[in-house]
Amino acid sequence: MSPWIIPLAAVVIGLSGPVLAQAQSEPPPVRITITKTDCSRLVRHVPADDVTYRPGEGVGGRKVAPADLPGSGANAIPNLVPDVLEIPIDIMPLKGKAYATHGLDQTTSQLGIVRYDMLKGTFTFNGEPIGGEDQAALAEACAKRGVR
Repeated sequence: MSPWIIPLAAVVIGLSGPVLAQAQSEPPPVRITITKTDCSRLVRHVPADDVTYRPGEGVGGRKVAPADLPGSGANAIPNLVPDVLEIPIDIMPLKGKAYATHGLDQTTSQLGIVRYDMLKGTFTFNGEPIGGEDQAALAEACAKRGVR
């Protein structure tokens, strides 16, 4: 056996220790960059008070005739648009030529229901909130950076 093999093996083992320790440590955190466009999708738009429609009021606060005639407008057809919109999410798992001859190609299966509460401005899927705290935190961070 060559006299330099044992010292060389000791050096290799000594150098591989830190490499193995580094390989077993946690990976560095992932950094995600959110663009200004992404932020603008997260931040809910709230119009300024000076642009809000006020019946009977024109530009600069001048009085004008109301646009709605008696018996028209939202009160003419009560409950035309519900406070909560429900959107069923269905799939057609057997869609295709192979099942068409058996009449199974139109079979549907409901995955769930998306509900939009127009009064609260919130979405749920099968009763679970969509967006949640993480989305709210991102929207708040975007708003703090000036994205509107």
